[in-house]
Amino acid sequence: MISENKNIINERPKLNINYSNNKKNLIIFFILSFALMIITVIIQIGVRNLIDNYFVDMFFAILAITTPTISAVIISGINDGLQGIKNLFAGFRIWKVSFFWYFAGLLFIIAPLIFALFYLLFGGEAPGPATNYTIALFLLDLFISLISGPLNEEAGWRGYALPRLQSRFSALTSSVILGILWGFWHLPLYLVEVRLPFYIFIFLNIVLSILITWGYNNTNGSLVIAVLFHFCFNFVGTYIAGKLGLLPTMMFYLAGGILIGIYVIIVIIYYGPKRLSRKSEEDLPFKKLDI
Repeated sequence: MISENKNIINERPKLNINYSNNKKNLIIFFILSFALMIITVIIQIGVRNLIDNYFVDMFFAILAITTPTISAVIISGINDGLQGIKNLFAGFRIWKVSFFWYFAGLLFIIAPLIFALFYLLFGGEAPGPATNYTIALFLLDLFISLISGPLNEEAGWRGYALPRLQSRFSALTSSVILGILWGFWHLPLYLVEVRLPFYIFIFLNIVLSILITWGYNNTNGSLVIAVLFHFCFNFVGTYIAGKLGLLPTMMFYLAGGILIGIYVIIVIIYYGPKRLSRKSEEDLPFKKLDI
Protein backbone atom coordinates (compact mmCIF):
# COMPACT_ATOMS: atom_id res chain seq x y z
CA MET A 1 0.00 0.00 0.00
CA ILE A 2 1.31 3.45 -0.92
CA SER A 3 1.65 5.74 2.09
CA GLU A 4 0.48 9.32 1.62
CA ASN A 5 2.88 10.68 4.24
CA LYS A 6 6.02 8.56 3.80
CA ASN A 7 9.35 10.19 2.90
CA ILE A 8 8.16 13.76 2.60
CA ILE A 9 11.43 15.66 2.23
CA ASN A 10 10.22 19.17 1.41
CA GLU A 11 8.69 19.76 4.85
CA ARG A 12 7.37 23.36 4.88
CA PRO A 13 4.49 23.63 7.35
CA LYS A 14 3.74 27.24 6.38
CA LEU A 15 4.32 29.06 3.12
CA ASN A 16 5.56 32.65 3.35
CA ILE A 17 2.31 34.46 2.52
CA ASN A 18 1.38 38.07 3.24
CA TYR A 19 -2.19 38.04 4.55
CA SER A 20 -2.50 41.80 5.09
CA ASN A 21 -5.51 43.26 3.23
CA ASN A 22 -6.34 39.65 2.39
CA LYS A 23 -9.94 40.17 1.29
CA LYS A 24 -9.16 43.30 -0.71
CA ASN A 25 -6.22 41.69 -2.50
CA LEU A 26 -8.27 38.59 -3.34
CA ILE A 27 -11.01 40.71 -4.90
CA ILE A 28 -8.42 42.68 -6.90
CA PHE A 29 -6.79 39.43 -8.03
CA PHE A 30 -10.03 38.00 -9.40
CA ILE A 31 -11.12 41.26 -11.06
CA LEU A 32 -7.71 41.70 -12.68
CA SER A 33 -7.62 38.05 -13.85
CA PHE A 34 -11.05 38.40 -15.49
CA ALA A 35 -10.20 41.79 -17.01
CA LEU A 36 -6.90 40.64 -18.50
CA MET A 37 -8.55 37.50 -19.89
CA ILE A 38 -11.32 39.52 -21.58
CA ILE A 39 -8.88 42.10 -22.99
CA THR A 40 -6.55 39.40 -24.34
CA VAL A 41 -9.38 37.50 -26.04
CA ILE A 42 -10.73 40.70 -27.61
CA ILE A 43 -7.26 41.46 -28.99
CA GLN A 44 -6.95 37.86 -30.21
CA ILE A 45 -10.24 38.15 -32.12
CA GLY A 46 -9.10 41.44 -33.66
CA VAL A 47 -5.72 40.03 -34.69
CA ARG A 48 -7.42 36.97 -36.22
CA ASN A 49 -9.33 39.29 -38.54
CA LEU A 50 -6.04 40.84 -39.68
CA ILE A 51 -3.59 37.91 -39.66
CA ASP A 52 -4.27 34.22 -40.26
CA ASN A 53 -1.23 32.82 -38.48
CA TYR A 54 -1.20 29.77 -36.17
CA PHE A 55 1.76 30.93 -34.06
CA VAL A 56 0.34 34.43 -33.50
CA ASP A 57 -2.98 32.92 -32.50
CA MET A 58 -1.23 30.44 -30.17
CA PHE A 59 0.69 33.31 -28.55
CA PHE A 60 -2.54 35.08 -27.58
CA ALA A 61 -4.15 31.80 -26.47
CA ILE A 62 -1.25 31.08 -24.10
CA LEU A 63 -1.18 34.71 -22.93
CA ALA A 64 -4.90 34.52 -22.08
CA ILE A 65 -4.39 31.34 -20.06
CA THR A 66 -1.50 32.95 -18.16
CA THR A 67 -3.54 35.94 -16.92
CA PRO A 68 -4.17 34.56 -13.37
CA THR A 69 -0.43 34.18 -12.83
CA ILE A 70 0.24 37.60 -14.37
CA SER A 71 -2.34 39.11 -12.01
CA ALA A 72 -0.78 37.35 -9.00
CA VAL A 73 2.70 38.56 -10.00
CA ILE A 74 1.47 42.15 -10.30
CA ILE A 75 -0.27 42.16 -6.92
CA SER A 76 2.56 40.31 -5.16
CA GLY A 77 5.11 42.66 -6.68
CA ILE A 78 3.21 45.78 -5.65
CA ASN A 79 2.65 44.54 -2.10
CA ASP A 80 5.93 42.75 -1.36
CA GLY A 81 8.34 43.49 -4.18
CA LEU A 82 10.64 40.85 -5.63
CA GLN A 83 10.41 38.71 -2.48
CA GLY A 84 6.64 38.53 -2.85
CA ILE A 85 7.03 37.24 -6.42
CA LYS A 86 9.55 34.64 -5.25
CA ASN A 87 7.15 33.54 -2.51
CA LEU A 88 4.39 33.18 -5.12
CA PHE A 89 6.40 30.57 -7.03
CA ALA A 90 7.82 28.83 -3.94
CA GLY A 91 5.42 25.92 -4.38
CA PHE A 92 7.26 24.86 -7.54
CA ARG A 93 10.27 23.98 -5.37
CA ILE A 94 8.18 21.49 -3.37
CA TRP A 95 8.42 18.32 -5.42
CA LYS A 96 9.98 15.77 -3.06
CA VAL A 97 6.70 14.49 -1.68
CA SER A 98 5.37 10.99 -1.17
CA PHE A 99 4.85 9.01 -4.38
CA PHE A 100 1.24 8.61 -3.25
CA TRP A 101 0.50 12.14 -4.45
CA TYR A 102 2.05 11.58 -7.87
CA PHE A 103 -0.02 8.39 -8.14
CA ALA A 104 -3.15 10.31 -7.05
CA GLY A 105 -2.63 12.69 -9.97
CA LEU A 106 -1.79 9.96 -12.47
CA LEU A 107 -4.96 8.13 -11.41
CA PHE A 108 -6.87 10.69 -13.48
CA ILE A 109 -5.28 8.99 -16.52
CA ILE A 110 -4.88 5.42 -15.25
CA ALA A 111 -8.53 4.83 -14.28
CA PRO A 112 -10.05 5.95 -17.63
CA LEU A 113 -7.37 4.02 -19.54
CA ILE A 114 -8.26 0.82 -17.63
CA PHE A 115 -11.94 1.44 -18.32
CA ALA A 116 -11.21 2.02 -22.02
CA LEU A 117 -9.14 -1.18 -22.16
CA PHE A 118 -11.96 -3.32 -20.73
CA TYR A 119 -14.48 -1.54 -22.95
CA LEU A 120 -12.48 -2.49 -26.05
CA LEU A 121 -11.71 -6.03 -24.79
CA PHE A 122 -15.42 -6.71 -24.37
CA GLY A 123 -16.21 -5.68 -27.93
CA GLY A 124 -16.91 -1.99 -27.55
CA GLU A 125 -16.40 0.19 -30.62
CA ALA A 126 -14.26 3.34 -30.56
CA PRO A 127 -13.29 5.79 -33.31
CA GLY A 128 -9.53 5.39 -32.79
CA PRO A 129 -6.89 8.01 -33.60
CA ALA A 130 -6.78 9.88 -36.89
CA THR A 131 -4.62 8.12 -39.51
CA ASN A 132 -2.23 11.07 -39.76
CA TYR A 133 -1.79 11.47 -35.98
CA THR A 134 1.88 10.61 -35.37
CA ILE A 135 3.92 10.15 -32.20
CA ALA A 136 5.70 13.44 -32.95
CA LEU A 137 2.35 15.26 -33.07
CA PHE A 138 1.29 13.52 -29.86
CA LEU A 139 4.43 14.70 -28.02
CA LEU A 140 3.97 18.24 -29.37
CA ASP A 141 0.35 18.21 -28.20
CA LEU A 142 1.48 17.07 -24.73
CA PHE A 143 3.82 20.05 -24.46
CA ILE A 144 1.14 22.46 -25.66
CA SER A 145 -1.31 20.91 -23.17
CA LEU A 146 1.17 21.52 -20.35
CA ILE A 147 1.66 25.23 -21.13
CA SER A 148 -1.97 25.80 -22.15
CA GLY A 149 -3.33 25.75 -18.62
CA PRO A 150 -1.62 23.64 -15.95
CA LEU A 151 1.82 25.25 -15.90
CA ASN A 152 0.60 28.76 -16.74
CA GLU A 153 -2.39 29.02 -14.40
CA GLU A 154 -1.47 27.30 -11.16
CA ALA A 155 0.77 29.98 -9.63
CA GLY A 156 -2.29 32.23 -9.82
CA TRP A 157 -5.14 29.94 -8.78
CA ARG A 158 -3.33 27.76 -6.27
CA GLY A 159 -0.16 29.74 -5.55
CA TYR A 160 -2.01 32.99 -4.81
CA ALA A 161 -5.78 32.56 -4.44
CA LEU A 162 -6.20 29.17 -2.75
CA PRO A 163 -4.18 29.71 0.46
CA ARG A 164 -5.79 33.12 0.94
CA LEU A 165 -9.28 31.70 0.48
CA GLN A 166 -8.49 28.90 2.92
CA SER A 167 -7.31 31.40 5.49
CA ARG A 168 -10.96 32.51 5.66
CA PHE A 169 -13.04 29.48 4.66
CA SER A 170 -12.95 25.69 4.90
CA ALA A 171 -11.02 23.75 2.28
CA LEU A 172 -14.20 22.52 0.58
CA THR A 173 -15.85 25.95 0.54
CA SER A 174 -12.66 27.54 -0.77
CA SER A 175 -12.43 24.91 -3.50
CA VAL A 176 -16.02 25.46 -4.61
CA ILE A 177 -15.62 29.26 -4.65
CA LEU A 178 -12.40 28.99 -6.62
CA GLY A 179 -13.83 26.33 -8.94
CA ILE A 180 -16.83 28.53 -9.83
CA LEU A 181 -14.74 31.64 -10.43
CA TRP A 182 -12.14 29.61 -12.32
CA GLY A 183 -14.91 28.19 -14.52
CA PHE A 184 -16.47 31.55 -15.34
CA TRP A 185 -13.01 32.98 -16.05
CA HIS A 186 -12.91 30.54 -19.02
CA LEU A 187 -16.09 31.97 -20.59
CA PRO A 188 -14.33 34.40 -23.00
CA LEU A 189 -12.44 31.42 -24.48
CA TYR A 190 -15.76 30.14 -25.87
CA LEU A 191 -15.53 33.02 -28.37
CA VAL A 192 -12.29 31.73 -29.88
CA GLU A 193 -12.35 27.93 -29.55
CA VAL A 194 -14.70 24.94 -29.34
CA ARG A 195 -15.14 23.80 -25.75
CA LEU A 196 -17.32 21.53 -23.62
CA PRO A 197 -20.89 22.70 -22.92
CA PHE A 198 -20.48 25.18 -20.07
CA TYR A 199 -22.80 23.37 -17.63
CA ILE A 200 -20.56 20.29 -17.90
CA PHE A 201 -17.38 22.35 -17.80
CA ILE A 202 -18.30 24.28 -14.63
CA PHE A 203 -19.16 21.04 -12.81
CA LEU A 204 -15.83 19.47 -13.79
CA ASN A 205 -14.00 22.64 -12.78
CA ILE A 206 -15.46 22.51 -9.27
CA VAL A 207 -14.62 18.81 -8.91
CA LEU A 208 -11.06 19.36 -10.14
CA SER A 209 -10.70 22.36 -7.82
CA ILE A 210 -11.61 20.16 -4.83
CA LEU A 211 -9.13 17.46 -5.81
CA ILE A 212 -6.29 19.91 -6.44
CA THR A 213 -6.92 21.47 -3.01
CA TRP A 214 -6.68 17.98 -1.52
CA GLY A 215 -3.30 17.46 -3.16
CA TYR A 216 -2.08 20.97 -2.33
CA ASN A 217 -2.99 20.77 1.37
CA ASN A 218 -1.33 17.41 1.85
CA THR A 219 1.96 18.27 0.11
CA ASN A 220 2.77 21.49 1.96
CA GLY A 221 1.46 23.65 -0.89
CA SER A 222 3.24 21.91 -3.78
CA LEU A 223 2.46 23.59 -7.09
CA VAL A 224 4.18 20.67 -8.83
CA ILE A 225 1.39 18.40 -7.59
CA ALA A 226 -1.23 21.03 -8.51
CA VAL A 227 0.15 21.18 -12.07
CA LEU A 228 0.24 17.38 -12.27
CA PHE A 229 -3.41 17.03 -11.17
CA HIS A 230 -4.46 19.75 -13.63
CA PHE A 231 -2.44 18.29 -16.51
CA CYS A 232 -3.63 14.70 -16.00
CA PHE A 233 -7.25 15.85 -15.78
CA ASN A 234 -6.91 17.82 -19.04
CA PHE A 235 -5.11 14.89 -20.69
CA VAL A 236 -8.09 12.61 -20.22
CA GLY A 237 -10.55 15.00 -21.84
CA THR A 238 -8.24 15.85 -24.71
CA TYR A 239 -6.93 12.39 -25.59
CA ILE A 240 -8.99 9.46 -24.24
CA ALA A 241 -12.11 10.34 -26.20
CA GLY A 242 -10.50 13.01 -28.36
CA LYS A 243 -7.28 12.65 -30.29
CA LEU A 244 -6.59 9.01 -29.42
CA GLY A 245 -10.24 8.02 -29.82
CA LEU A 246 -10.18 5.22 -27.22
CA LEU A 247 -13.81 5.75 -26.19
CA PRO A 248 -16.93 7.16 -27.88
CA THR A 249 -17.66 10.66 -26.60
CA MET A 250 -20.90 9.83 -24.77
CA MET A 251 -19.42 6.71 -23.18
CA PHE A 252 -16.47 8.82 -22.03
CA TYR A 253 -18.75 11.44 -20.45
CA LEU A 254 -20.82 8.77 -18.69
CA ALA A 255 -17.89 6.71 -17.40
CA GLY A 256 -15.73 9.74 -16.65
CA GLY A 257 -18.49 11.45 -14.70
CA ILE A 258 -19.05 8.36 -12.55
CA LEU A 259 -15.33 7.77 -11.93
CA ILE A 260 -14.51 11.38 -11.01
CA GLY A 261 -17.65 11.56 -8.86
CA ILE A 262 -16.61 8.48 -6.89
CA TYR A 263 -13.07 9.88 -6.55
CA VAL A 264 -14.12 13.24 -5.11
CA ILE A 265 -16.75 11.72 -2.77
CA ILE A 266 -14.17 9.33 -1.29
CA VAL A 267 -11.73 12.21 -0.79
CA ILE A 268 -14.30 14.43 0.95
CA ILE A 269 -15.59 11.66 3.21
CA TYR A 270 -12.19 10.26 4.21
CA TYR A 271 -10.25 13.52 4.53
CA GLY A 272 -13.10 15.75 5.69
CA PRO A 273 -14.49 18.94 4.13
CA LYS A 274 -12.88 21.27 6.66
CA ARG A 275 -9.27 20.71 5.63
CA LEU A 276 -9.41 17.99 2.93
CA SER A 277 -6.56 16.59 4.95
CA ARG A 278 -6.04 14.47 8.03
CA LYS A 279 -3.26 16.81 9.14
CA SER A 280 -3.80 19.23 12.00
CA GLU A 281 -4.47 22.86 11.18
CA GLU A 282 -0.95 23.77 12.33
CA ASP A 283 0.56 21.44 9.72
CA LEU A 284 -1.25 22.94 6.75
CA PRO A 285 0.73 25.23 4.39
CA PHE A 286 -1.38 28.34 5.11
CA LYS A 287 -2.43 30.28 8.21
CA LYS A 288 -6.01 30.52 9.44
CA LEU A 289 -7.14 34.09 10.08
CA ASP A 290 -9.61 35.20 12.72
CA ILE A 291 -12.52 36.75 10.82
